Amino acid sequence: MINKKWIMTGGLALAAIVALRVQATEPPSVRNVVFILADDLGIRDLGCYGSDYYETPNLDQLAAEGMRFTEAYSAHPVCSPTRASLLTGRYPARLHLTAFIPGEEYPKAKLRPPDWIKYLRNSEVTYAEAFRDTGVATFHVGKWHVDSEYSGDKSPQRQGFETVHAGGSPWQENLKDPHHLKEYTEAIETFMEERAADRFFAVLSMDQVHVPLYEQEELIEKYRKKAPGANGQNNPVYAAMIERMDWSVGRVLAKLKELGLEENMAVVFFSDNGGLSNVYDEKTKKSIIATSNLPYRGGKSQIYEGGIRVPFMIRWPGVTKPGSTCNVPVISTDLYPTFLSLAGLPLRSEQHLDGLSLAPLLRGGTHLNRNCLYWHYPQYQTLPPHGAVRSGDWKLIEHYEDGALELYNLADDPGEKTNRVAIYPERAGQLSQQLHKHLETLGAQMPTPNPDYNPSVFWRTDSTHGKRDPYEAKQDQDPRRYVTDPNLDYGATWTLGTQR
Repeated sequence: MINKKWIMTGGLALAAIVALRVQATEPPSVRNVVFILADDLGIRDLGCYGSDYYETPNLDQLAAEGMRFTEAYSAHPVCSPTRASLLTGRYPARLHLTAFIPGEEYPKAKLRPPDWIKYLRNSEVTYAEAFRDTGVATFHVGKWHVDSEYSGDKSPQRQGFETVHAGGSPWQENLKDPHHLKEYTEAIETFMEERAADRFFAVLSMDQVHVPLYEQEELIEKYRKKAPGANGQNNPVYAAMIERMDWSVGRVLAKLKELGLEENMAVVFFSDNGGLSNVYDEKTKKSIIATSNLPYRGGKSQIYEGGIRVPFMIRWPGVTKPGSTCNVPVISTDLYPTFLSLAGLPLRSEQHLDGLSLAPLLRGGTHLNRNCLYWHYPQYQTLPPHGAVRSGDWKLIEHYEDGALELYNLADDPGEKTNRVAIYPERAGQLSQQLHKHLETLGAQMPTPNPDYNPSVFWRTDSTHGKRDPYEAKQDQDPRRYVTDPNLDYGATWTLGTQR
């Protein structure tokens, strides 16, 4: 006769063993998360990413204590679209937010989408709202720039940040506190002190190293005496700004340790786009180098590697192996679900449609269930409208004015020097087709021909900013729609034969 008591006891024991095994394989969630977002910081602008001119001991230490991503990308080569992608886990093309706000206007061969959206819709459920709704205290200080107000307002409160320290104007020089960074640093320190007993998600959104380039003279002088970097970095003002940025990171990390929070705290560092290559110097009336992204091509506003490849590191105590690196391509839309994974919160796949949690990589994994990354810039800035797709090591850039294609193998040619379209026309055609499919499925807006374009007239590309969006103040009355169906195949799992 079967002993029911033995079966019950044995079953409970087996369940306990299974539970212990599950607990052993699942990473421990953290109580708190700090997210530090730099502005215009290039892929080669930190010591841990190869700079021998800039000095970044605190960020280098953070990399030594966590995981550093070598192929991390912003979803757009300028700030507002990438920041929107971070907040929502959605591509800028899906959001129709495809330029810095409010953008620029000039009569070119193509007309930019006339109804592109110059704000992040209030209806979007951001990662801050996801944290707030589970009882986690949320904080934001510094640059916002996903609506018409660049800074100095409480806009983040509409998107889930309960406590907001509004930023000052970054355009007015303040040599006592350049770019308000001391103010911002003290604000996040105060918040962490006041909420040390609570669960919290805190964001420090810097203005460094965005223009205008300025710093205190004694810090600049230090770099004037220094030999240029091997890849051409040699702007002492920019270098001084980076040192102050690194100082801020060091202050935040020291405060976490002082409060006894660092062992149960994830720290994430990211940049909103690639480094600015050139800047106009008002004193010399010439264009000068802000930073060098070499060996990567291009810089901010361009979908070449220098404009979209960015520094990215995560320290997740008990999970990330100290000093580890990850060479899997990842993108800014991935941060939303990753934040949730860090804190042990359920994913919201219906919201972060274009992002994947990076938890498997942080645990030491070597791949994600995704084969393509995409970029879409249907507006003019330093280049005409263009877009791109990366599949494995292959990257295709398509120029929307004339349909010209560029094909590169990033493993062999990270500097994008040799266009291989003529050698691999079939592969270029496949990737172009996939890019079009992706954009169509997302409801992406495209530039259209300008019937009044006069190619004999030169138009400055640094002209006045565009007009404000008429729906900004009354979003509920905005009739424009965009794709939100999470069940649509928009190309994230599409495979192009051999991935090399």
